[in-house]
Amino acid sequence: MSEQLFTNAELAAIIKEATDNEKRYLDTTVIDGKATAASISTISLEKKLIFTVGNEHTGYKHLRERHTLYIYKNYWITTDDGQVKLDRPSKFHPDMAPGIHITKIADAIFEPENKNVTTNHRPDVFDKYTGSYGFKDNPPEKYHLLTYKDSKIVHTMYPDKKKHNLKAVAKFGKGHVTATRDLQGHHADLLIPYENKDGKTAYSILIRKFYQEQAERVFIQEHGNDGDIISVFLLGEREINDFKSFDHPMMSRFQHTDLIDYERIINQMAEGAQTIELNPKTFRW
Repeated sequence: MSEQLFTNAELAAIIKEATDNEKRYLDTTVIDGKATAASISTISLEKKLIFTVGNEHTGYKHLRERHTLYIYKNYWITTDDGQVKLDRPSKFHPDMAPGIHITKIADAIFEPENKNVTTNHRPDVFDKYTGSYGFKDNPPEKYHLLTYKDSKIVHTMYPDKKKHNLKAVAKFGKGHVTATRDLQGHHADLLIPYENKDGKTAYSILIRKFYQEQAERVFIQEHGNDGDIISVFLLGEREINDFKSFDHPMMSRFQHTDLIDYERIINQMAEGAQTIELNPKTFRW
């Protein structure tokens, strides 16, 4: 999909709406069932910066989906040599509430002295501001704010460093963790999918409880283009003595923590490794 930025006509309409109805949007979040990408979501309290609802390419939706820590949407980029690889955008502090702290950060760094012309790669479209903001008791961090040129309409904002990102080495993007239990009650599954650039599951980590055997095993599965499993690799197993299903805390644990050791195995499998050496202590789960 080609990049969908606001047109000059849309920018003019956004500015007019913000000017005519500032009190409606100032320091609050407006939720409208008929909103479009160009609709205003909020206007910041101090600098009157305009945050639109946006889409995948610009505005609040773009900012939130790319840079909020606990949103798992995978992005892919094409390198200069034509290779497609997983992008890992920098993430905000995990305790930040996007609807509250984002506007405060933007207000803090939207200053004339913070205007950044050195690393602004699209000066004909955006103005770039680079400054620092201290969250709670943490040391100040550097952030970049991009607004549409000569306006207060926010295109995006993001941390300079990736210090809050989960550690990851997989060449595939982690999808949404799910838990299921078969209708006959023979087993329960926890599944962590890894997606390719087309959004299809290429590999997955499967943890399965076999109730009759009182055993729990962890596998890495390779999937074909149609999603079917074409190979399975057993990583390890352990005894269990319960009939519990996988609960939400377990799902959250695997969603929000790094799985580097598993991802290294996935990469080896994707590269066609004939043998894979395992350290049993690595796969305690």
